[in-house]
Amino acid sequence: MRPKVAIIGVGLLGGSIALGLRKRGGFRLVGWNHRASSRKKAAKLLPVATSFEEAVKDSDIVLLCAHSSAIGEELRRIPAISKRRVLIMDVSSVKGGIVAAARNVPGIARHFVPCHPMAGKERSGPAHADADLYRGKTLFITPLRGTPRALVRKAEAFWRILGALPCKLDPERHDRVVAMTSHLPHLLASAMMALYGEKGGNPAFARAIGSGFRDFTRIAGGNPTMWRDIVEMNHKEIERALRGYKRILGSMERNLKSGKGAYWNDFFGKAKRRREKLP
Repeated sequence: MRPKVAIIGVGLLGGSIALGLRKRGGFRLVGWNHRASSRKKAAKLLPVATSFEEAVKDSDIVLLCAHSSAIGEELRRIPAISKRRVLIMDVSSVKGGIVAAARNVPGIARHFVPCHPMAGKERSGPAHADADLYRGKTLFITPLRGTPRALVRKAEAFWRILGALPCKLDPERHDRVVAMTSHLPHLLASAMMALYGEKGGNPAFARAIGSGFRDFTRIAGGNPTMWRDIVEMNHKEIERALRGYKRILGSMERNLKSGKGAYWNDFFGKAKRRREKLP
């Protein structure tokens, strides 16, 4: 019998998993969204259960794709109504808080493999789902202590089906890394939009918007609720990254006042070379 995969939270990420698995075949899919309006949209991608319990019951794989703040409660609800050997994974961008919540659920280490695909778009919701969203993207796995290696290998194999590139990392290291490469950039893009908004829609500013401004602020279009959860759950590492950014801004401000051309040649030269070396 084809394995049953339950996707809890059929938005951009969950919807993309559904489309990817449909494209490759071999799975029985069922989805569940907590809001009725979201369930109607999800039904365009896969069959939708009548309840959370129905979705996860007898599932071989459960993917928790709802907002990060909901993962802990969902983990507590699953073991009592799911298969003995069910594989549970999440896709949250913050791992430390998720792992801490999981440690308070008895026996969950035998089921749960925390995951984070480095994939997404500036637009959210199932309407923007993409069957190839995960292809070629890094997929972080942060196993719990006591998680069977066979379960981790099963998780890795699942994501490879979608074209992702699994990579194991401890949750603390993960949160520090993504705070700089993902979370802080989103805050900065949003801050730029806040600054632009202070201009009150001045038509001169609107006419002066070019590709650089659009590229820099693109990610500010992300889901506000999701990003609120990320900031709240990873605030310590984001603060650490922000302090480093402020230090560089301070150096820039001092050299703007002094007008030292040598500083700017070096500053822009290093930035260009580092940008060119990005994978």
